[in-house]
Amino acid sequence: MTAMKLKSPATIDDLLQCPKAGRKYELVDGEIVVSPTGFKHGQVVVNTVHIIATFLEKSPVGVVLADNVGINFPNGNLRSPDVTFVRNDKVPVGKAAEGFPNFIPDLAVEVLSPQDSLKEVGQKIGEFLECGVPVVWLVDPERETVTVYRSLSQTEQLSSKDLITAEALPGFSCPVSRFF
Repeated sequence: MTAMKLKSPATIDDLLQCPKAGRKYELVDGEIVVSPTGFKHGQVVVNTVHIIATFLEKSPVGVVLADNVGINFPNGNLRSPDVTFVRNDKVPVGKAAEGFPNFIPDLAVEVLSPQDSLKEVGQKIGEFLECGVPVVWLVDPERETVTVYRSLSQTEQLSSKDLITAEALPGFSCPVSRFF
């Protein structure tokens, strides 16, 4: 009988050793996952960051981050939502701002890509909600919709002709069409 050597789970240190080739990496359940995206996806992410950042210039209640920031979630996964908003009282300072933060976003946004598996995206949204993210937006560039998740059973789908608001951003309102 031969013993099998099991591969140990990947760590944040392993993640930091990944090649810096313009790809986005996440640590999920002990595995390093690569999340490449396409042009339209990147365009929608930048539009969304710009919309929120412009709002924050007038109402500086927090910080908006793009998809290149890894966040340590309580379940041990290091995730990078496509867009993250976090209130000022949670923003890390000093040395804590240099690494991967340990906060729960007040809003997480995921933008669908043609190669995305709906099952995996659904699991990611469920994970965000289970970890305490109060609201997740799923932006679909192809259908030009935004689905707002407050839980897996409490959802609202908005079309490009609708206005979107966010409880985490008091006074924020924007036509969904501006994301596209």
